[in-house]
Amino acid sequence: MIKKENKRYQESYVEETLDNGLHVVLWQKPDYAKSLFMMATPLGALDMKQKDENGKEYDFPAGIAHFLEHKMFEMEDGDVMDLFSNMGANVNAFTSYTETVYYFSTTADVIQPLHLLLDFVQDLSITKESVEKEKGIIIQELNMYKQMSDQRLLMETFSSLYKHHPLRYDIGGDAESVTSITLEQLKQCYDINYHPGKMILVGVSAQNPEVLLKEIKKNQQAKTFPAGKKVIRMMQEEPYEPARKDFEFQMDVSMPKLSIAYKMRGVEDIYERIKKEWAIRMVLDATFSSLNPDFQKWLDEGIINDFVGSDVDLGKDYGMMMFYSETNKKEAFLAIVKDIVQKIKQEGISESLLEQLKKRYYGQSLRSLNCFDDIAITMVRNYFDQSDFFASMDVLYDITLQDVKDACQMIDVDNFCVIDLLPENK
Repeated sequence: MIKKENKRYQESYVEETLDNGLHVVLWQKPDYAKSLFMMATPLGALDMKQKDENGKEYDFPAGIAHFLEHKMFEMEDGDVMDLFSNMGANVNAFTSYTETVYYFSTTADVIQPLHLLLDFVQDLSITKESVEKEKGIIIQELNMYKQMSDQRLLMETFSSLYKHHPLRYDIGGDAESVTSITLEQLKQCYDINYHPGKMILVGVSAQNPEVLLKEIKKNQQAKTFPAGKKVIRMMQEEPYEPARKDFEFQMDVSMPKLSIAYKMRGVEDIYERIKKEWAIRMVLDATFSSLNPDFQKWLDEGIINDFVGSDVDLGKDYGMMMFYSETNKKEAFLAIVKDIVQKIKQEGISESLLEQLKKRYYGQSLRSLNCFDDIAITMVRNYFDQSDFFASMDVLYDITLQDVKDACQMIDVDNFCVIDLLPENK
């Protein structure tokens, strides 16, 4: 068991990789009654095509990671949620583009639910009949999301940006891909992605880490696992131009919604990626929020309203920056965005504003160390990205004005798409 301490943040945690490959991180918070444990695999919605160490390729339908997440909650002993509830714990899960995560929280004793978390995630108990039944449930869930205008606007933005990249699909896939998923595909996907050697277990609790680790080892030593396969995510080469330059669709909304998104290249190095994403995020805050003196004028003129914002997302093999709002003044909104993007590339922001924004976000980062969910999911993602938790936080603290200027040069003003959500029959 290795202990890692950080003087700047006055925090520490212990970690150990077990004999079966499961990586365990235990973060002690002595003054808290709550405990949270999170178990994760790097299987996400991007993993539609994988290749193992022997060169064998695996093709999976869109949404299979999310489908597996649903099926994991079935056990021969009963419904997993009921079992956790009887122990005084709340359990849940989610699938993102890059990972699948199972977690529980409790203010009661953690030993029983901790064993249950390990047991249900490490055992797939499904039948052909249960798989077929689940398809209708998931398709119904996807249709529900399609009726949410904000969610639909985001998904149509991704579909307009990417031609081949899996980001063009909803995390849950679509009706066609979900219908095509078979029992055999689910078992194969589980076998190569849920091996302990690929997974991480993070605990944030007041409990003694040595006691917890002893229980975890006891649980794992009672189980046998076949040899794990190293698999990598495969991606088809993505053109730099957006898949759709303009796209328009209708829904039952009272006012049009609009997004304009810029396609960017990914950043391979994780620390450089974190730095560039922070830098662009701060520039967006400086130019497209109330920090910009013109923002109130845009509100007064009805070009934007309360539903307005911007975002940036950089991955290893993709990048995007988007602006969105409800507006009846499309051309005025687009003109504002294009002017902002040009200024960002040419001018960046002032050093005083950069320092102000760094302090704001740095303060938020420090406060997140009191949030068990933030600690756990950040630790999970750092582990899968092969980065250090505290070093990732330091990136924000050390960003310079030159870093901001360099990040802004990534933006290509010519490669963008515009998505219009219009009221029905208007």
